Order: sequence, then C-alpha cells, then structure tokens
Amino acid sequence: MPELQPFKAILYNTKKINLSDVVAPPYDVISQQHQHDLYNRNAYNIVRLILGKEENRYTSASHFFNRWREENILSDDDEPAVYVLTQTYMLSDGKQVTRRGFIAACRLEELGKGSIFPHEKTLSKPKEDRLKLFNATETMFSQIFSIYSDSKFTLNDALYSTTSTHAHLEVEFENVLNRVWKLTETDSLRKVSEYFRSSKVMIADGHHRYETAVAYMKSKKESNPAHTGNEAYNFVPMFFTNMNDPGLVILPTHRIVHSLKDFDISAFMQKLEQYFHVTIYSNQNQILRNLPLRKHNFGMILPTALGFILLELKSTSILHEFQIPPVVANLDVTILHTLIMKHILGITPEAQEQKLNLDYEKDSQQAIDAVRDGRAQIAFILNPTPIVQVKEVAEAGFVLPQKSTYFFPKLLSGLVNYSFVDEQ
Repeated sequence: MPELQPFKAILYNTKKINLSDVVAPPYDVISQQHQHDLYNRNAYNIVRLILGKEENRYTSASHFFNRWREENILSDDDEPAVYVLTQTYMLSDGKQVTRRGFIAACRLEELGKGSIFPHEKTLSKPKEDRLKLFNATETMFSQIFSIYSDSKFTLNDALYSTTSTHAHLEVEFENVLNRVWKLTETDSLRKVSEYFRSSKVMIADGHHRYETAVAYMKSKKESNPAHTGNEAYNFVPMFFTNMNDPGLVILPTHRIVHSLKDFDISAFMQKLEQYFHVTIYSNQNQILRNLPLRKHNFGMILPTALGFILLELKSTSILHEFQIPPVVANLDVTILHTLIMKHILGITPEAQEQKLNLDYEKDSQQAIDAVRDGRAQIAFILNPTPIVQVKEVAEAGFVLPQKSTYFFPKLLSGLVNYSFVDEQ
C-alpha cells in the first residue's frame, strides 16, 4: 500500500518574488534555448537549481539554494500539509480543461515490488545526474507524477472542497493556470490515507527521479547508524491524479528516424506491405484526420513523391513470433518499435535507447518538417496511448518503450519543493 503523509514544503516567498518569473518545467523538457530564457527571466529562477549552466552545476545549485534560503526567497511552509493542485488549460479545439490532483510525501519502495509500478524503462545517465543534485541540495524541486484509480470519485469531497476557497498559490505559466491549496484538515487527510491503503499507484512521469530517490534513500540509510525508516529521505514528493479525472490528457510522442546507412526506400516499402495496409494521401491533414479512426496504425512521412502514408497493421498475429506478452503487444508503440524499428529497419533496442538513429518530437508538424527539410529519413506520427492500456501494462509487471506517453500539462518545478532533511 502507498503510505502517504503531509509535509512542510519549501516555497517561494511571494512577498518578494513573482511566481511566474521563477518556476520552470521539469528539467528533462528544458531545451538549451529555454534554459537561456529562464536564466534571463529572473535571477532566482528555479532553473539555476535543476539545470544550471555553470561549470559545476551541482556546486552552483547548492550555492544558490543556500543563499536563497538565507535571503528568505525560499522558506519553509508554516505547517505540514497535503497540497491540492489544479491545472487549467485549453485544448487545441478550444475546450477548457482542468486536471485535479494533490501532492503528498509518499514512502519510497522498489518499483514493481509493492504497490507502486513503473510504465516506462529508465536510463542510467539521467539518474546519475539527479543523484548528484540530490546529494548537493538535499532537496527535490519537483514531484513524481503518478496515477491512481478512483472510479467512484470517493476522495473528491475530502480533497477538492477546499478549492472553493482562495488559493494559497496561483501562477499562470506557459498558458496553464496552476492553483495550489493547503489541505491540513485532519479528517480529510485521514480519508486520503485510508483510501490508499488498498490502492495501487502507477508512475506516469518522473521514473528517473523516483529511482534516483530510492538510490539516495539507500545511501542515506547506509551512512546513518540511527536510521529509523521515518526520516524525510524515506519519502518522495508525489503528485497523485485520478485516472478517471476528465482533465487527465495523454498526448502522443512522435518518432523521427535518421542516419540510417544504405537506407533503401523501395525495399523498406516492400517489407512494410507484408504487414501493413498502405494508403497514400496527398497532404498531411488527411493523415491527421484519419489517424484516430483506426486501430494499430501510424502516419508515415518519407522524403519522396509518395507523400503522406497511413500504415494499418493487417494482423497482430505477427507479434506472436517475437514472444511479446499480449498486454504489451497490443500497444501501438510496441508494434512500431518491435516490428518496424527493430525487425524491418534493423534498429536494435540498444540503439533505440541510446537514440543513435531515433529522436522524439511532441509536435507532429515538427516531425513532418524534419523529413521535408532533410534532417530525417522517416517520421512516424502516432495516436496517444490510452491510459487504460498504460495501467494494464504497468500492473502486469511490464514496461513500455521510452517516450510512450506524454502527460500534459507538465508539473512545475519550484512550485512545491521537498526537503530530504528532517526538521531540527
């Protein structure tokens, strides 16, 4: 069972600072240009702590963090709380959506061995980077994004009745309005804690940070002869949202293939036609309109006169040859990575993980332009992975390929920060 508890967050002092000037997206979605812009936006922007430009970003993060604490730019909240968070934004069709959830300290456990499950693979390099930052600052400046199931919305009254009051924090950042309320009422906290005693949680975003927090906890435990298991480093700040929440949106992440040696388009198409129905369109809008109407299909763009291509899998029976569990084989990303990437194009799983011939792009137009501009050999346009499928795979003990999901909007770094150090 996930063990949750309130915590005393480290917050920006809104009497001294404008939140919109100092928060940032998660470190792993900040481009070099965006990093530069955030640096210039404000001297106290959280990017200096999560993704510094200095020669030793970990030493500089520690320096800035300690200085900001001394200057009361960042300070401890008055009392432990669970932090209710809503994020309101507009979909591309103009519809306004609000995603609701809450932030609590969650006891760390090995992923997949208890009640907290991963859904994607992780790589070692990002975990090494975050561990150095944890050691330098003893603080986590963002939350793990997780999903739980509450089809009857049992917790809604306990969690969200407070949202009718004035928000404790409010900031609009990159067209998303973020509001935070502090939940300290004992009966509400008890109901939340009791509900999760029989729940399972799936990590939606932040796998690397979660696994890093586990490694950090183990190192602190080994170096602490008085370890009790109740220290702050045994927990991690986690955002929980109901998978049935109407504001939970998953966007697709498209694939760009590049740098393939001796790539023969004609031979590639012949192999594809063994497994896929191939429909050629004259423009990209036709692909984008037809893509959501079919199952197990992909938009494909090639740098030829063929134009825009829709691939629809003839039968999933071919996947039995690869000995993939059915719950995983049924996913579009599995079909793409196993049948097309590995089997047809010869891009090994290791090469895929290292992105030797593969890049990811959230914007379908950017993926299409990469081929049209000659920067890529193929672009694959995907449908989003349904949340129910993600949950089924995770609870069955399997993981999806990298970048199988893109949960939107991202949680803000710097809004609610967590200290791994117990209050003295």
